[in-house]
Amino acid sequence: MLQKVSDSANGTPAWPNMHEALMELHEILHDWCQAAKNTSEALQRLETHHLTSRATRLISGPNNAGTPVRVPLLKIPLKPGYVEAARRDIEGIMRSAAPLAQRWSSAKRRQAARRSLLGLMRLYCADLLDEFENAVDARTSWIVSHRDEINKALQEGILLPSLEYLIRESSNTAAQLESAREHLNRLIREHYPMGSTSG
Repeated sequence: MLQKVSDSANGTPAWPNMHEALMELHEILHDWCQAAKNTSEALQRLETHHLTSRATRLISGPNNAGTPVRVPLLKIPLKPGYVEAARRDIEGIMRSAAPLAQRWSSAKRRQAARRSLLGLMRLYCADLLDEFENAVDARTSWIVSHRDEINKALQEGILLPSLEYLIRESSNTAAQLESAREHLNRLIREHYPMGSTSG
């Protein structure tokens, strides 16, 4: 048993199984795209209610046209930590850790870091990697910057110009995520047919 541990500690960190890692990334993006869709739909429902209510207020009196509108029972708050957890999961998949028996060695840790999905994607699908990273960064940045504002809008109301901006940016960043997911999906299907176990 000690010999086995010693061999493991002295060996070379393995390259990640690219198929499995890409599948995991795809599932993270799939869930994230669904969450982004839910956010966009909630904002659009708020806009529809806003426009209907504004028309009603204009009929009843123009002085009320600038009042924030709230949709009764429309409460789909963005949970704190969702985006951060997704980013941590992505980072864990993209950058391999050295096997436990090899972590005592800084050289082995550096070697494991180089033998990562990030390195494989940089080599074999650099364009997809760029698209993926840009989409994830854009959505993360937008959500972190506007999460509180979106939650407040869904629960308390918002003025139409601010709502229109949120809808536009939500749609843009969600579309980036969806495009990256579609291209990742295509890569997996083209290079790893169903039932393939190759790494």
